[in-house]
Amino acid sequence: MSEENSKTWASYLEWPAAIHPEGVVAGWSNRAIICFIMLFALAVPHSIAASQISFGLGLIAWAVRDIAMRRLNFKRTAFDLPLICFLGLTILSSIFSIEPAVSLTKLKVLTLFLIAHFVATNLNSRRSRLMIAVVMISALTGLGFSLCEKLTGRGMVISSIAPDSPLVQSGLQTGDVVWMVAKKRVYSPGQVAEVINSHNIGEVLSVEASHDGDPVPAGIEVTAELKANPNPLGITSSGRSRKFRISGFGRQFLTFAEQMQMLALIAFGSLLTLIGRPGQNSIRTLIRVSGLLFICFSLGLVLTASRAIIASFIMTVILVSIAVKTRLAPAIALLAVLTFGGLGYLALSTTRHQSTANFSDDSSSRRIAYIKAGLRMIPKHPLLGVGMDSHKLHWKEWGFPGDYITHTHSTPVQIAMDRGLPALACYFWLIATIILIRWRRHKTLLAKDDLIGAGLALGVCLAVSGFFISSLFNYNFGDSEILMILLGLVGMTEMDECSDGQGQTSR
Repeated sequence: MSEENSKTWASYLEWPAAIHPEGVVAGWSNRAIICFIMLFALAVPHSIAASQISFGLGLIAWAVRDIAMRRLNFKRTAFDLPLICFLGLTILSSIFSIEPAVSLTKLKVLTLFLIAHFVATNLNSRRSRLMIAVVMISALTGLGFSLCEKLTGRGMVISSIAPDSPLVQSGLQTGDVVWMVAKKRVYSPGQVAEVINSHNIGEVLSVEASHDGDPVPAGIEVTAELKANPNPLGITSSGRSRKFRISGFGRQFLTFAEQMQMLALIAFGSLLTLIGRPGQNSIRTLIRVSGLLFICFSLGLVLTASRAIIASFIMTVILVSIAVKTRLAPAIALLAVLTFGGLGYLALSTTRHQSTANFSDDSSSRRIAYIKAGLRMIPKHPLLGVGMDSHKLHWKEWGFPGDYITHTHSTPVQIAMDRGLPALACYFWLIATIILIRWRRHKTLLAKDDLIGAGLALGVCLAVSGFFISSLFNYNFGDSEILMILLGLVGMTEMDECSDGQGQTSR
């Protein structure tokens, strides 16, 4: 590569940066940070491993640059105090946990809370908006894959199960769907045999199956008999299923639903900010793009058939239409609620059958039972909780139902049980601070006629609000992939109130 081309690429990598250090080591470390932030934005909608690796390498490059500069560059934010209090109480609860060996190992996830500061410190305010576009474009590929899969079908619909099938004990029935073995998609017994033959005897393979849209956990042990059997699962299939809850490239439809909700609300915030403004061509183009993104991500959300998240999405849309005092906001919100509420009802009816509005079904009953069990533990350990993941070693003892060990399916209940009521108060403080700061930023940037920045600030305000509402009946705070997307979006809009677009650093 010529010296001129090298300088050109270097300038591209320096363009989004908030910091422009001198020196070879500091300069290339700074460019590496931008590369890793870009990789993080591309990966975070799809792969927790790739996004964590990108973030980890970015932290190393950040440390190398600051050491070379002999200066600590760290952007302080308005939510630092509640965050520090929350993290401090989390550490204390782990030290005094009922199962400290388990809880202390969970503390490594606290490094994820550096994501917002990592992005806010190192990205130029205005150009960080491009990273939000990267996240959205990347997420669209996962949505596109799911829509294609919805058209072509997924997995194998079980038409019969042999008495000696390894799936007999799982409770699967005719009409249920097997769609993944050992984390690989399968469409025929022959493909299942290929997957099993690629593993060693004695390995236990996960089987992803679903019943009325809800996952049914199963597993099989690889044996010589299974490897020799052309139909190792002992099932016959009537074809592929189109009655499933979409999940992007991953397996978790709830994670995908939260992602779709956040991105749809960001697009909706931009749409509400731009609509009704003076009709320059650029504004009209942005309105069309925001509207199209809102439709796409909202459609992705309803196709997950996730009741609590769809409800939180609709509630957030209604609340913002009241808070944003523009003439068209109520009409747009009403149209969105009627359209996607109706589509959501249709998706729930076709995918989850009796679970559509019947909250006494198995899924809802289990969720309520988990929450009640968690609530019973809170008064016994109100200050520091029982410690993160301690309940998994005392599942039956503490009155949690069933044999499948999970969580309470409610973020406030889980935090109060794991970390104590003071930590729960700090969590509320943290969420409220982020929402209020983004709302004020929206107003400030709107007054400065920065419509793009104002729209994104409102969008992130809505995304955090939707996340909080859905957290009442989902433990989304414990999903690292959702948390990384949320913190990344918060960091990408952290400095938008600055008129010069430059981030400030502290020493």
